[in-house]
Amino acid sequence: MSVPRPQQPQQPPTQRAAAVRRAPAPEWIVAPLATALALVLPGVIALLTHRVFLFASLGPTAVTLAHQPLHPSARAYNAVLGHLLGLGVGFAVVAVLGLAYAPSVFELHAISGARVGAALLAIALAVLGELLLNARHPPAAATTLLVALGSFHPTATDSIAVVGGVLSLVIAAELVRRARLLLGAVPPGSG
Repeated sequence: MSVPRPQQPQQPPTQRAAAVRRAPAPEWIVAPLATALALVLPGVIALLTHRVFLFASLGPTAVTLAHQPLHPSARAYNAVLGHLLGLGVGFAVVAVLGLAYAPSVFELHAISGARVGAALLAIALAVLGELLLNARHPPAAATTLLVALGSFHPTATDSIAVVGGVLSLVIAAELVRRARLLLGAVPPGSG
């Protein structure tokens, strides 16, 4: 006669799959890789078009989206609107101050009082716009400064480059974020 064995409780299939799933790669590998992957699309577009679709203020945005993919400032809405506000406010301020087509401080290797004033006013107005529209994205302040200091001028070419760079980065970063979520590679506290 055989003694009946107690039955092991069966785990639902999702729990079994989760138990078998490997631990995600360490954040010190994933975050730098996610940052670089997010910048691939604007970089390729820049190479193909010979336009500046890859510029300094995309770096802090890529890092924010990679390091803290669940943080409110990493939402696509915040990133896109933050940079658009910075661009638009920057263009308006340099136009009002008569600096729209003046040489960049990076060309002159000097800064004027008017450029300092443009930077201060543009940053203040852009931050105000972000707060009013609930679109906080601190890296967008770099776009505001690039405009106020003369790196971008209020032209269709520069506008398209900035908007295209931001949109392509946000699209690439969103794809990377979704892949990280699928793979369970978004650490707790990343938001």
